[in-house]
Amino acid sequence: MSPEVADLFSVAAAVLPVLACLVEWAGSVAISERHHSHHDTFVISSALTRSFAFAMLLMGAIGLMLGWLCDVGGFDASADVVVPFFSSFVIALFVLWVLMRRYRVSLYDDFMDIRPYMGRVRTVKYDKIERMEWHGVRCGTGFRSLKVFSAGERPVKIPGVLDLEHILVRVDRYDALAWGMQQLR
Repeated sequence: MSPEVADLFSVAAAVLPVLACLVEWAGSVAISERHHSHHDTFVISSALTRSFAFAMLLMGAIGLMLGWLCDVGGFDASADVVVPFFSSFVIALFVLWVLMRRYRVSLYDDFMDIRPYMGRVRTVKYDKIERMEWHGVRCGTGFRSLKVFSAGERPVKIPGVLDLEHILVRVDRYDALAWGMQQLR
């Protein structure tokens, strides 16, 4: 591996975790749902995104420390292998962190806006919802993700890490919920 590429991995291991921690410290709110006069907004919990930032910081520091120990002869391994290994974890987790911080569901009186992990904002009118289905495995909140199918549109998925009880109460379309409320928990 060329020294320039190894240096890029070292920079990634040092800079990306610090950037994520700074954003979490300066720009994050402690609550995952905000109620406004005309809408409610739900985002991924800051506890989860902060834990990602902390994991990046920890793995980046371990990678740089082990790389330094390899360079000074503390381990019989190449820093050109050790640092990119840990940096790859940091880079992958940074991308996941950015995507999770982007996700948002805003609920209005007769429609909701969903800003997915990737892609454009999707608007779903409550009266156009044909059905809603539980999808995937249960998350730490005890809920599975919710797929919302509306007329003529691709389905949108609301992850189970959000407060689905409040979202379902605001949407108020239990008639469209597949298998009824017994599948909620």
